[in-house]
Amino acid sequence: MRSRKPVLALFCLWIAASVGCKATAAAPAGFVDASRLKKDETLPFHGAWRNPARDLTYYDKIWIAPVDTSHLLKMDLWKEGEAGASGQLAEDVEEIAVKAREYLTQVFKEPPEGVESRFTVVDDSKGAKTIRLEIAIVEIVPSKTILEAASWALPYGTGILLAPINTSTAAMEGRFSDANSGQVILAFADREGEQLRPVDLGGFTWYTHARGIMKDWARQLVEVANQKPGEKVKDTKFYTIKPW
Repeated sequence: MRSRKPVLALFCLWIAASVGCKATAAAPAGFVDASRLKKDETLPFHGAWRNPARDLTYYDKIWIAPVDTSHLLKMDLWKEGEAGASGQLAEDVEEIAVKAREYLTQVFKEPPEGVESRFTVVDDSKGAKTIRLEIAIVEIVPSKTILEAASWALPYGTGILLAPINTSTAAMEGRFSDANSGQVILAFADREGEQLRPVDLGGFTWYTHARGIMKDWARQLVEVANQKPGEKVKDTKFYTIKPW
């Protein structure tokens, strides 16, 4: 039986070299006013803007809008990968948008352990003390399943070295706004890449990692909505030992 030590050593070296890494910010897509976004160390996003006159603590109900897909950034053929070549990418992004709204609704109804949420999810987009959460998916880069399969043919797990050219990413822009006035309370934008892992089974499907990023954003957003003054919402770890 081949030793797993070289694989683990390579993975550890990769982690050591990548500590603190995060996918680079996406270009502005126009869903929010990118000129106002700045890095906020208390938030897990590339950029954010807080309304100095209002804050989220006033609200106790939330309406989650259908996730927007009309602001998708133009991607080259390499980024689109096999999904783009198949002609399915646009349709697939629409399906991911539906799932993303489901993730958001679920996490606000049943917050993750350790998060105390004061919000009730409502079906009415207007109402007293109600805030709107609007998200736009502006990029989905699918996994390249052929390249993932080829990486498994390399010895001792060295296929991990192909990660820089075979990384699934997603980018979004979003805002919390007053349900009645439409006044923006918090705007934000972020791009995330798939988590590095020693064994990557999710890479054999186009969108496993993209859906994982949507779930991570949902968890972060419920924390952001319930954030206390001075509290920091942590970003997603860039690595995991889970295979998908």
